[in-house]
Amino acid sequence: MTPRIRTLATFVLLALTIGLFPLAQSASAVSDCKKAKGNLSVVNNFNGTTSGTITQAGRLNGTTQSIFTSAFTPTPDPNTFSFTDDLTVTTNKGVLKTHNVGIFDLATGLFSAINRIDPNASTGDFAGATGVLYINGKTTDGGATFQAEITGEICFANRDRDDN
Repeated sequence: MTPRIRTLATFVLLALTIGLFPLAQSASAVSDCKKAKGNLSVVNNFNGTTSGTITQAGRLNGTTQSIFTSAFTPTPDPNTFSFTDDLTVTTNKGVLKTHNVGIFDLATGLFSAINRIDPNASTGDFAGATGVLYINGKTTDGGATFQAEITGEICFANRDRDDN
C-alpha cells in the first residue's frame, strides 16, 4: 500500500469513526430509546485523528474527535479497506463515546461505519447509554474532508434527563 493510499485510508477511517451514526438497540438496553439522525462534517488532521461537527441531530449536536485505532486493512476488493477508530462526541448534554468499525472505498470516496456506544465511557445524559450509530458518507477532495449522515438509535439509562 502506497503512503498516499495509507494516509487516505487512515483519514477515511477516522471520518467514519467520528461520524457518529445510526444506533441499533442493545438487548440489555432500557426502553428509553430515541432515534438518532443528523449530519456530520469532518476534517482530516493528518495525524491519525479527525475533528468535526454534528448538526441537525438534536441532542447529538456538537463537536467530534476520532482517533484511528488500526491501520487501513485490505479487503478482497483492491479499492476497499477496513479500519477501526474511537469517536468522541461532545455536546451540551454530555459526552458520547463509541468504538467503530468502518470501510472505505478509495475509488469512489464512499465510506460507512458501525459505531457501538460505550456506556461506561460516556458521560452526562449519555452515561450508561447503549445503541449503535451508522455513519455513511463521502469525501470529494481525496480525504481532506468528509461529509456524512448519521442514523441509529440511542437507548438512555438515565430517565431523569430532559428530552431536548
